[in-house]
Amino acid sequence: MHSSVLDELTEVLFAGLSRSDQRTKGAQYLRGLIAAEGRKSVRNIAAQVGGPELAQSLHHFIASSTWDWKPVSRALQRHADRELRFAAWVAHAQPIPRGGRQAIGVWGVAKDVTVPVKWNLLRSGEEVAECVAAATLGADPSTVGPRPVVLDLPGADPRPVFDRYMRAGAPLLSAVPADLPVLEQGPGRGRRPLPASRLLQLNRMLRRPAEWTDPATGVVRRSLVAGVRVEWADHPLLLVGQWDSGQGQPVHCWLTNLTATPLGVLLRLAKFPQRVERDFANSASHVGTLDYEGRSSDGWHRHMTLAAAAHVAQVVAAQRARVRPWSQCMGSMERMGYSA
Repeated sequence: MHSSVLDELTEVLFAGLSRSDQRTKGAQYLRGLIAAEGRKSVRNIAAQVGGPELAQSLHHFIASSTWDWKPVSRALQRHADRELRFAAWVAHAQPIPRGGRQAIGVWGVAKDVTVPVKWNLLRSGEEVAECVAAATLGADPSTVGPRPVVLDLPGADPRPVFDRYMRAGAPLLSAVPADLPVLEQGPGRGRRPLPASRLLQLNRMLRRPAEWTDPATGVVRRSLVAGVRVEWADHPLLLVGQWDSGQGQPVHCWLTNLTATPLGVLLRLAKFPQRVERDFANSASHVGTLDYEGRSSDGWHRHMTLAAAAHVAQVVAAQRARVRPWSQCMGSMERMGYSA
C-alpha cells in the first residue's frame, strides 16, 4: 500500500482526538489491521506495529478508552466519499460472531468498488428496519445528499424505513416479498390490494429489456423489467419486477420512491446489495471485520470503525494504483445510466 494513502487517512480520522497518545494508538491499530496476517487479534496487531508489549495498551485503546468513535466514523465517510465518489448507499445486515447479535453496515457504492463507512449494532428489542433507518438517515448530511439507499433485508418489515424516508424526502429502493399486498394506483382491478408478484404479472405487457452485470461472474445479463405505480403504507411508490424469462411470475420485486427513474437504472441499483455481499465476503478477513474479541459495545464500534477504515485505505490505494482490489470490478456507473 502507498504510505501516503494511509498517512492521509490517519490524519483525517484522528485529527479530532485531543490526546496525542490516542492519535498514536489509532494510527498503530489501523496499520496493524492492514499488516497482520490471519486473525486480526490485538496480539497480532501489536506484533506488527511495535511488539507484544503494545498489546495491553492497544486493547485498552479499543475496549475501554474514552475516545468517541462517532466523529471518526463521520470523518471516514466524508473522506471515502471524496476519494471514491459514491453513487448510492447500501445497508447490509451481518450476524456478529460470539454474541448472536446482528449489525447493520452502511456501504458506499462507487464506480468500481463498494466500501463500508459505518456500522451500527442492533440493540436488544430493536427491529432491523428501525436500525437501518437510523443508520442511513443518521449519516453525515454533507455526504448523503440525494443519493439513494438500496435495501435487501429478508424478513424485515420495510414500512418503518419507507415512513421515515418519505417524511425526509430521501430516495429509497427496497426489495420486498412477492406476496406483499400492494394497491395499484388509479381505477380498476377492483381497488383491492394484490400480492406484488400477481400485480406485476397482470401488468406484464409493460415489460422492457434491461441489462445488468452479475456481481458473482462479471457477465452482462439481460432481464425483462416492468414498473407499476402503487400505493403502499399510504405512500405513492413504484413497484418494480424482474423476469429472467418471458413466462411465469417475476423473480424479484422492489418498491421505490424513485418513480421517475428509468427502469433499467432501477434494476441495476437493485443489484448493488449483491455487490456488497460479494465484497464483504472477499474483504472481511483482510481487515478483521469479524475478529473483535471483546464484550464492550463501544469497543466493538471502535474496532469496526477502524476495520472499515482499513478497508477504505486498501481500496483507495488500489484505485490510485489502478489495480482492482480483491474481486472483479463492475462496469462503469456511466454505462449503467445513473449519476449522483
